[in-house]
Amino acid sequence: MLFRLLHPLAKEDNNSAADSAHEKPHYILPLNTHLSLRDVEEHRAERTLRFRRPSFRAIALLSVILIVSAFQLAMIGHSLNTSLSDLHWMNSAPGPLQSEPFRQRPGTRPSGALKHHPSTDSVQWDNNILYVRNQPTFIISGEFHYWRMPSQHMYLDIFQKMRAMGLNSVSLTFNWGYHHLQEDKLVFVGVGRDIQALLDSAKRAGLYVIVRPGPYINSQASAGGIPPWLVNTKDVELRSLEPTYTNSWKQFLSELLPIIARNQVSAGGNIVAMQIENGLHKSEAYPDAEQYIELVTSFARDQGLTVPIFHSDMNRSNSFTPTDFPGIMDLYGLNSYPLGINCMQMSENLSVVSDYRQYLSNASSGSPFFLSEFQGGAYDSWGGEGYESCSRKTSMQFVNVFYKNNIAQKITMISQNMAAGGTNWGAIGSPDVYSSYDFGAAISENRVLRDKAFEQKLLWTFVRSSPTLATANFVGDSNQVPYSDNPDVFVTELRDQKTDAGYYIVRHRDTNSDQGQVFRLLIRSDTEGVRSIPGKSYLSLMPRESKIIVTDYPVGSKFKLGFSTLEVFMWTYFDRKPLVVLYGNLDEVNEISIKNAGNVDYKFYCIRDTEPFDRVDFKPMVTKTNDLRLSFTLSGQQRAIVNSTEYTILLISHPEIHRAWAPSLGSHVDPSVPVSNQILVLGPHLVRNISEVSGSGLAINGDMDLKSSDDAYVEIFAEEDYKKFFWNGQEILHFRRTDYGSFLFEVTMLSTNLAKVAIQPLDRVDWIFIDSLPERLQAFDDSKWIIADKQESNNRFFPPLTLPVLYPAEYGFYSGVVLYRGRFVGSAKGLSLDIWGGKAFAFAIWVNGEYIGSYSGESHVDHVERELEFPEGLLHDGLENLLLIVADQMGYDSRSDATEDGEAERHAIHHPRGIRMIELTPFSIDDPKPVFSSWRLQGNVGGDKYDDLLRAPYNEGGLYGQRIGGHLPGNIFDDWQAGSPFIGQLPGVTRQISPPSGVAVRLYRANVDVQIPAVMDVPLGIHMKGTGVRAELFVNGWQFGKYVSDIGPQDEFPIPPGILNTRGSNVIAIQVWSMNDSVAAGLHEIEWVKYGRYVSGYGAVPHEDYHGWYVDRSAQLAKYKF
Repeated sequence: MLFRLLHPLAKEDNNSAADSAHEKPHYILPLNTHLSLRDVEEHRAERTLRFRRPSFRAIALLSVILIVSAFQLAMIGHSLNTSLSDLHWMNSAPGPLQSEPFRQRPGTRPSGALKHHPSTDSVQWDNNILYVRNQPTFIISGEFHYWRMPSQHMYLDIFQKMRAMGLNSVSLTFNWGYHHLQEDKLVFVGVGRDIQALLDSAKRAGLYVIVRPGPYINSQASAGGIPPWLVNTKDVELRSLEPTYTNSWKQFLSELLPIIARNQVSAGGNIVAMQIENGLHKSEAYPDAEQYIELVTSFARDQGLTVPIFHSDMNRSNSFTPTDFPGIMDLYGLNSYPLGINCMQMSENLSVVSDYRQYLSNASSGSPFFLSEFQGGAYDSWGGEGYESCSRKTSMQFVNVFYKNNIAQKITMISQNMAAGGTNWGAIGSPDVYSSYDFGAAISENRVLRDKAFEQKLLWTFVRSSPTLATANFVGDSNQVPYSDNPDVFVTELRDQKTDAGYYIVRHRDTNSDQGQVFRLLIRSDTEGVRSIPGKSYLSLMPRESKIIVTDYPVGSKFKLGFSTLEVFMWTYFDRKPLVVLYGNLDEVNEISIKNAGNVDYKFYCIRDTEPFDRVDFKPMVTKTNDLRLSFTLSGQQRAIVNSTEYTILLISHPEIHRAWAPSLGSHVDPSVPVSNQILVLGPHLVRNISEVSGSGLAINGDMDLKSSDDAYVEIFAEEDYKKFFWNGQEILHFRRTDYGSFLFEVTMLSTNLAKVAIQPLDRVDWIFIDSLPERLQAFDDSKWIIADKQESNNRFFPPLTLPVLYPAEYGFYSGVVLYRGRFVGSAKGLSLDIWGGKAFAFAIWVNGEYIGSYSGESHVDHVERELEFPEGLLHDGLENLLLIVADQMGYDSRSDATEDGEAERHAIHHPRGIRMIELTPFSIDDPKPVFSSWRLQGNVGGDKYDDLLRAPYNEGGLYGQRIGGHLPGNIFDDWQAGSPFIGQLPGVTRQISPPSGVAVRLYRANVDVQIPAVMDVPLGIHMKGTGVRAELFVNGWQFGKYVSDIGPQDEFPIPPGILNTRGSNVIAIQVWSMNDSVAAGLHEIEWVKYGRYVSGYGAVPHEDYHGWYVDRSAQLAKYKF
C-alpha cells in the first residue's frame, strides 16, 4: 500500500550506522505533558519537526513512490464502486469522485420527523440534533451550582466567562434542601436563592439553560440535596412512592416548576431541556423506580413544562431511555467520567472512550447523542491531593483529545461537569468533600480562568461557528478506511450531506502514547477529489493531541475553504467579506485551499507587533478547478494574513490564539445569534461582550491581566463604518486602522488602578476573642437546652443502640457542632460509645470540667467506637457528675445507590449523625450498671426554627460563640477580650496576647478593611495554617471555610465579592478548636491570598443588599450568662 511505502520518508537520514541502530523513526515525538500557556510556545519550538536534506537513495525512493502514488490514486477513483463505495463514502454533491447517488452512510441514523411537545415546537429533536426555534443547535453546556456561590451578583461573571469559552448553554442543578428550609417554609427569593435572577443572568450572557430540579441530585451535596428535616422524618422512604416523600417533593416542585415554565424558550425564555432525578435505575432496592420517575415527570408536565425531558444515567445501565419509556422520556442522557469522578481515584489511563456511538445508537434511539455529564474535572475528598492535581489530570491535553473524541463519536449535546467550581460553605456539602468544590474546573472556585478554559474556547468557538458540524453524519474511521499513512494515527470522518462539508477528527490510535507522530491525511474534496495533505511534507501530532481538519468548509453562503491543515477557530464577516481564523503550528509546512479563488489577487504577509512585513516562505498553486492552494512555512512567526478583496484569512500560532476572542455583537446576546454576528477581538485576557453604541460606536467589555502586561493592545476586526471605540465604558481617543483593515488601540495606565488596592493585613488588625466552650464548666446553666428524652427513633434503618435517642436531627439540629450534656450519679469506671459524624468528623469529651479525650478525625472514617476510662478521683462519689461531648457533624452522605450490596447503600443518606450508643461501664461485672439520669442537647440557635433565614439551614453550629452571634456583622461585644489568633510572635510585629496550649475552643473576631476599585477584580482568599486544630472561617457571617489541619488538604479559602465587601469593612471571625493538650486554640498563619489582578469591565459588586445580614442575638447573651 502507498501508506506503508511513505513511512521511510518520515525517518531522518542518518550517516552513522550506530546512530541509526538506536534512533527511533522521526515520526515519533517525545512527550511533554501538562503544558501551561507559557510553556506551549517553547515546547512547540523545541519539538517542531525539522526534516534533513534527503539522501540520493531517499530521492530515488521518492520518485518510485510518486509514480506508485499516481497509479494508486487513479485506482482509488476507479475502484470507488467496489471498495470505497462499499462504505458509502460519497454524497450527492458533484465531483470527480462521484460514482453513484448518495446513500445512507454506515453508523448514521435517518433523522425522521422532528419530535416536540404537542403544545409547542420551540424545541424539537430528531436522531441527530436538538432544534431550538427551528435551528439545529449543537448544545455545548457546562454545570454551575449557584447554591455553591451564594453571591448572586457573581452569576453573570461566571456566565460571561462560560460564553466567552464558547459555551452556548449552562446546566443548573437545583438544591431542594437549600430552598426548603422547614417543612412549611420554601424560599425562592432573596440573595442567593432568587431563581429568576439566576435565569435572567444566564439569558443576559447568551446561554441556553438545562434545568435539573431533582428531587434528588447527588452532586456531593448534603443528603444529595434532600432537606435534612425530611431525611429525619419518621417512616420516610426517599426516592420512592412513599406518601411523605411524595407530598414533600410535590410541595417543592410546585413552587419551583412554575418559575421554570415561565422561562422556557416557548415563553420567551432560554430553558431548552429538563432532567428528572439523577442516576436512578430499577433494582431490588428501588422496586418502584419506574413508577416514581413517571410520577415526577407527569407532575412536571402538569406544571407547564414542555421542553424535552431526560434522565441522567450512570454506568450505562440503560435507565429510562426514550425507547423503554416513550411519552415519558424524550432524550437519553449519559454520565461519563473516563478518568473517574474522585480525584484521589482518577485513572492514569488516558484512553478515550471509543464506543459512545455504538452504545448510544441503542440507548438513545430516536434522540440526539447526549452526554448529560461529561468530565470537566473531579471532586476531591478529605485528605486528598488538592484541586490543582485534579485540574492537571483533566488538563489542556485532556480537553483537546477527549472533547474532540466526543465530536468524532457524534455527540451533539454535551454538558461538562463542572464548568465552574464553587464552595461548600457551611455544611452544604456531603462528607465526601471539603470546603472547596473547585472540581479542577476550567473556571476555578476563585473565578480565575485556567489554561484549559482557553483550550476549550478554541474548540467550542469552532463548534459554535460551524453549523454544518451539528448536522454532519458519521462516514467512517480508521477501522474501515486508511485515512492516514501512519497506522498509529486514528481518523474519523464526519460529513454534512447538504453542503458536503467534511470534518476529519485526528488523534493517536493509542491516546495514552507519550510519543508524537507525523502523518499525511487522505481527504476528499468536492473539486479536488481524493488526495493526501499536505502534498510534499507531513503534519505532526504531538503527544496527547488531537486535530480537526476541515474540507469544503462553508464560510457564509459564497465562500469555502477547500481544506486546511491548520484548525479553524472561527469565521465572520469583516469589511463586508469573509474572515476565517486558522491556528496551529506555523513552524511546520501547512497547506490551505481556497475554493474558486485562483483568479483573485491577494497578499500574504506576516504580522509582528501589529505591523505587516513580507517574510513568507510559501508556494502558491492554482488548480484546474480554479482553487488557490497555498503551501507555506512561517518559522518563528506568531501571526500571518492572506488578504484579498474577497476574503481575509488570519493565521495565528498556538498558543497566541488563546488571546483571540469571538464575542457576538450585542450586550444581551441570544444563544442562537448567527455566526456572522461574531466579531474577532485580539489581545485581552477576556472579552465579556461587545455591543454597538450610538454614533457608529463599538463598545468592548473585558478584562486585562496585570500579570501579563502593564499596557495592552486591543485589535478588533470590525467593519470600517465604526468611528468610535469604547473599552469598559471609556472612549478610546487614539486608535488606528492597520494595513489589513483591523482597528488597533492601546489601553494604558492599567497599573494606576493597582495602586488603589488596599487590603488590611490580617496580622495587623485588632482581634478580640471569647471562650466559645463555657459549657465544659459545671456552673454553666443548660436549663434552656433541649431535653433529649425520645424513646423511639425516626431512623428505622440505623436505629440507636441505647436510649434515649441522641440523634440531634430528631431534635431539630441538622448541621455543625452539637453539644451533649449527660448527667449521672455514682461511680463508673468509664464509658463506651459509638458516635457518627461523617468523614473527617471529630469529638472531644469532658467530665466534671476536666478534658479526658478526643478524636481528631480521619479522612475515610464516618463513625467511631471508643472506650474511655475516667481518671481516678474525677467523679463525685454519691453526687451528680456531668459529661460533656462536643461533636462536629459533617453533613449527610449524598450517595443513595441501588447496588447489589443490599439495603445499606440504598439508605446511606440515613447514616445517623450523633451518638448511636453510649453506656457507662461499671468497675466489675458484679457492680450495678450505672446509667445516665438525663441528657440535654444544644445545636444552632433555634434548631430548625432559624432566625437567620439568609444563611440557613447549613451555616451554623451550636458552639457558644456562634449562638450569641459572635460571627455575625452588626453585633457589638464590649466584654470580649483583646487577643490574637496567631500563635507566637513574628519579628518586628507587635501582637496581642497569643492563645495558650490546651484543648479549648475560641472565637476570634476582627473588623478588616478591603478597598478594591470598581474597575479592578482581585480574587481573594484567606490562607490558614496550624497544628492539631479545626477552624471555621466566617466572612460577614458566612462560614466559607472549614480547616482541619491534621487531615487537609485545603488551607486556602476563596471568598467571592458580595460575600466579601470589596469597598469597605468586613467582619472576619475564626473559630479555632484545639484537639489536644499540646496545642493552642490558634493558628500559625492567617493571611490574604491574591489569585490574580485584573482590570475588569465587570464592575463593582454590590454589598448593600446583604445588610439584612444583621441578626440580633442579644437575648442569647442573657440566656447563657453563668
